[in-house]
Amino acid sequence: MTKGTISKGKKGPSIHSRAARRATSPGIDTDKSLKNVKPPEDSRPNTLAAHHSAGITKKKRKVVMSHKARKRHEKSMDRAEAVMGRTENKVKKSVDHFKVIKSRNRAWDEINREVSGVEILPKKKASKDPSGDAAVAAFYADDDEEMDEMKLDEVNEVAAPAPIPVNTVVINGDDEEIL
Repeated sequence: MTKGTISKGKKGPSIHSRAARRATSPGIDTDKSLKNVKPPEDSRPNTLAAHHSAGITKKKRKVVMSHKARKRHEKSMDRAEAVMGRTENKVKKSVDHFKVIKSRNRAWDEINREVSGVEILPKKKASKDPSGDAAVAAFYADDDEEMDEMKLDEVNEVAAPAPIPVNTVVINGDDEEIL
């Protein structure tokens, strides 16, 4: 004879089984009372405001440092202060160096003016009243042609290069010339 087996019958799946976990959850429509719920009317904004010290912080134990640990800490703080001072000086020097370089940087127009010896005045901004500009232009129209001719003649006369001065220095009564 064979042994009989115990039948499990029509028992549902275990609550921890995969089938139970995949079963559909009851919808929100099953509980009609949740549709009519309204939030409370009075709100407290101070409870909702962000705290400046908000965040997760671990409570620190207040342990007095030993003598050696305190010395190490002070030494590291002194080093950090020295590094900050050096960095500040380096940044300051760098900014000053940049300003010097920028001041030496000149526009080509400026260099050309120096070489040619002709001084060109910067242009004035046009006024907002166009009729006034036209009236002024009409007033000086005939004089401009005469002035332009005169300036060209003067420039041609002055165009000769100026001699370069030689510096002479007398030291202790010697008549030696130092170039």
